[in-house]
Formats: sequence, structure tokens, C-alpha cells
Amino acid sequence: MNNRLIDLLLPLSTRERILLGLGVFLVLPVAVLFGLLIPLTEERTQAQAAQTEAIALNQWVQDRAIDKRRLDTIVPTRKDGPPIGLAGLEQSLISAKLRGSVSTLGARPEGGVELLFDRVDFRRLTTWLSSSHPAWGYMIDSYRFEATGQPGQVAAALLLSPR
Repeated sequence: MNNRLIDLLLPLSTRERILLGLGVFLVLPVAVLFGLLIPLTEERTQAQAAQTEAIALNQWVQDRAIDKRRLDTIVPTRKDGPPIGLAGLEQSLISAKLRGSVSTLGARPEGGVELLFDRVDFRRLTTWLSSSHPAWGYMIDSYRFEATGQPGQVAAALLLSPR
């Protein structure tokens, strides 16, 4: 290997050898720097930013868990009871002034309930759901809200099953 290198360098002039040496000792490290090290530095910076974001998200989740435990000790939770049935749901809808908006309130197999609204005030419906849901003994299997042409009004469908 050395013999071949010497044979390659012998016919070159001193000036050509110096330029070749500069090329090998200056250009090659610069090429390595720009080809390998700078992209690795950029990837490291991106990885550090992603790690910082993940740590912040983890801290936020832990803070919310602490808040939930604190609230659970302050606010007593309502225990789920037996399903209140169609009559109980209807009475709850009447109390919330939503009965007139109900287009279908019917029984489903295995004690479930189907509840449809063609047009209902979204805020009133969500208030009713959040205040009633834990105590009524039903689990929401599926729900669908669709915007209507009027602001604050939605079409809604709820499928409930007993807990």
C-alpha cells in the first residue's frame, strides 16, 4: 500500500504534493464536519426539544392527577345506582326543559335506551348530560352531535346501556 502511494506521489511536483496534502488534511475534515457532524447536531437539538416537551407533558399529567385526587377528597362522588328507566330519563328531561326537543326516546335490547334530538340547544343538553350522567345508572355507548344551521343548536343521538 505504501509503495503504491509513493509511486503515485513521486511524479508530482512539490507544489502538487502540498496541494494534495492540504486537500486531504483540510477538505476531508471539513467534508466530514458538514456531512456528518452538523446533521447529527441538528438531530440532537430536535431530540432535546422533544424530550423537554415530553417532560413538560408528563409533569402536566401528574399535576392533573394530583388535582383529581385533591378534588375527589373535597367533592364526594355520586355512586352509580340502578338504571332509572325511560320514565326516570323522561322526568329528568322535563326538569331540564329538554323534553320538547326529544324526537325519539325508546327502549333498546337488554335494557338500553335510544335518545334522539332533531334540534336542541347544545349548552342545555351538555349541562343536562354532565349533571345527570353519573347518577342515572346508564353508560353512554355512543353519541353523535351534528351542527344544524342555527347557532347553538345541534342534532344529537345518544345510545345508552345499563351499567
